Amino acid sequence: MIPFAGHTGTETFPVRTYDADSTGRAGIRAIADYFQEAASGHARTLGFPAERLRTEQLAWVLARLQITVNRFPPAGETVTAVTWPAAHERHMAYRCYELYTQDGELLAAGTSAWVTIHLADRSMVPLPDFIRDGYPQDNPPCRPFETRTLPRLREEAAGVRIRTRRADLDINGHVNNGHYLQWLLECMPCDRQNELRAVDISFRAECFADTEIVSARGALTGEHTVLHCIRTADDAKELCRARSRWAAPLG
Repeated sequence: MIPFAGHTGTETFPVRTYDADSTGRAGIRAIADYFQEAASGHARTLGFPAERLRTEQLAWVLARLQITVNRFPPAGETVTAVTWPAAHERHMAYRCYELYTQDGELLAAGTSAWVTIHLADRSMVPLPDFIRDGYPQDNPPCRPFETRTLPRLREEAAGVRIRTRRADLDINGHVNNGHYLQWLLECMPCDRQNELRAVDISFRAECFADTEIVSARGALTGEHTVLHCIRTADDAKELCRARSRWAAPLG
């Protein structure tokens, strides 16, 4: 199951009923949560957990996340997330993920890019020395992002308005990244015959409680992919941009 012998972290999760959506299976948010929880535990083992960063008024912030899905596991199944840190640069660290069944079937895989911010002014800062010094050097690379950057959605074909809540905030005091994955799909057609196969999301700005936002998508033109954005409703500040890929053509 573990893809190589090296600095990997693993964590096993039962797919609980509250992880399941209306299809009875874990959704994309649940898979992202499994990945993030396994990563948090592994970072703690390596010596650079979120708790240590907070003692220096720093925090990990997710900059980009790509997930590809082969199969969404149903409630009652047990899955294991495998994660490892890959390359790092002055301002960014990369982490890889894979999700397996207990029989070794690969359910999903992911790649993420992380930055550190200063909690006082929310500015991005270089990775601290203790992270760079402790980062494993011999791990294999993550699956590459499909494109170097994600294009901006320039023409909105559909959108829904959402007001953020205090319950949406995480330990860093901003809306947790998992909510964006759910909100992206709110403006998609409700087609139980078509399944999400991949999502690539780039986070552009923080969002806080009691903010009215718009989750918008581009036109469905018969392709397998569609562009998304989430922006503030009042001044159109871009919070994230994304691209989703589906099993069947859209539109």
